[in-house]
Amino acid sequence: MSSTVAILSGTIYMDYRERIAAPGFIDLHIHGAFGRDLMEGTEDAVAAVATHLARHGTTSFLPTTVTASLERTVEAVRRLSQIIRSWGSSVKIRGAEPLGIHFEGPFLNPEKRGVHPAAHIQRPSTEVLERLVEAADGTARVLTLAPELEGALEVLEAARSRGICVGMGHSNATCEEAERAILAGATHAIHTYNAMRPFLHRDPGIIGTVLTDDRISAELICDGVHVDPTAVRLLAKSKGAGRIILVTDGLSCTGMPDGSYPLGEFTVEVTGGICRASGGVLAGSTMTLDAALRNFSRFTGLAYSECLPCATLNPAKLLGLEKKKGKIAPGADADLVVLDASHSVVETFVGGQPAIGR
Repeated sequence: MSSTVAILSGTIYMDYRERIAAPGFIDLHIHGAFGRDLMEGTEDAVAAVATHLARHGTTSFLPTTVTASLERTVEAVRRLSQIIRSWGSSVKIRGAEPLGIHFEGPFLNPEKRGVHPAAHIQRPSTEVLERLVEAADGTARVLTLAPELEGALEVLEAARSRGICVGMGHSNATCEEAERAILAGATHAIHTYNAMRPFLHRDPGIIGTVLTDDRISAELICDGVHVDPTAVRLLAKSKGAGRIILVTDGLSCTGMPDGSYPLGEFTVEVTGGICRASGGVLAGSTMTLDAALRNFSRFTGLAYSECLPCATLNPAKLLGLEKKKGKIAPGADADLVVLDASHSVVETFVGGQPAIGR
């Protein structure tokens, strides 16, 4: 390496000796944070979430819907799309960048709906998909789909033809049904283990396929609540860190004290940092991706450096953005996180600009 480096005009000097520089984190599955629900579809809500995420090293994210009335969902998606498409031009916010929209619902199996309202779950329909895609106006990125449902494969193929990644989730699929979905173009599994047909040795179901098929990546909520650490280790040994994508499934209660918080058209209760809906059903998490990475390293025994792709390069690859996101390289976006020796966030840079400023 040359001992002489050309310093460009306007360069900002920051001393991060004894620190670690890593690619910025990418969260593909998040509903809200800091008291704001992304289904609000407002610039204020997106700004609050983006600012909170940057404080924890996340530089990019997919605003994620929750099942609601089709009219409410279409309107939220339309408004989110406008914000995403205006990001960096008319919308100038110092925080994580929204890359597109993740549709979690309405094409879910009612038996595995989790907290999603049964009244608004719909049979897979290309007509409904078209309404969502039209509202997204080029920002649709991921679709959660239960592949065993009637009409699901037609929706899957229609989504793939529009460049949308399809993730199998909220599903009671058998191994065979999951394999048919992969052949039709599914490339991802949504919050692996959660809201899925249980794994049994004579009926391994969708989880058996996720664990053993290298054609798909696997989301994981690694908070120690949604998935037991032993099951985390099993996933890591089966898939390898190169096929796991850490997500938060974070809700509006992330970064907030215990209490009641909105999620779409209903509310959730947080007690001791654990989020549940009515009846005690486990909802999303209050975790951030920096914590997820530390947990994953601790649960699996993998070095932190081995875990980093699970929140950086792996999600970038799923979105087809690996040339620009998820790595530190010439020509890539300058989305960076600076960490201390305990892997806590010191500073975050989005597009080369400090996003925390502390």
